[in-house]
Amino acid sequence: MSKRKTISTSKKKAWAWLSRYIRLRDSDEFGICKCVTCPNTSHWKKMQAGHFIAAAQGNATRYIEENIHAQCYRCNINLGGNGAEYYPFMVRTYGKRFTDDLRAKKGVKKISIAEFEEMELYYKQKVMESELWDS
Repeated sequence: MSKRKTISTSKKKAWAWLSRYIRLRDSDEFGICKCVTCPNTSHWKKMQAGHFIAAAQGNATRYIEENIHAQCYRCNINLGGNGAEYYPFMVRTYGKRFTDDLRAKKGVKKISIAEFEEMELYYKQKVMESELWDS
């Protein structure tokens, strides 16, 4: 008898692959990432995938790639995302209109187990396409 799939497990797996993808996307050819909110650099495996709009705000923006970038532990955890530095980065990178539209998205978006599984497969494939993923 196989274990029943749960939202929680599916969500964790999808996030693990998305987080890996973001950190690889934001790294150079040597696997080094620069934190988007401070000068810190480190290997992609030691960085975090930090949200501009906090994940605690609900699923509406949690899985939008443009809302997630490589951050060091200090900025993401100790400084709560370091919003004072994240906002200017977002405006420089995506423009004020996009950034403000992203900030206006609020609330909970229902995501099914099937959608999480699809997300997991999509980001797993993107990670496997990276030459750095096993470095």
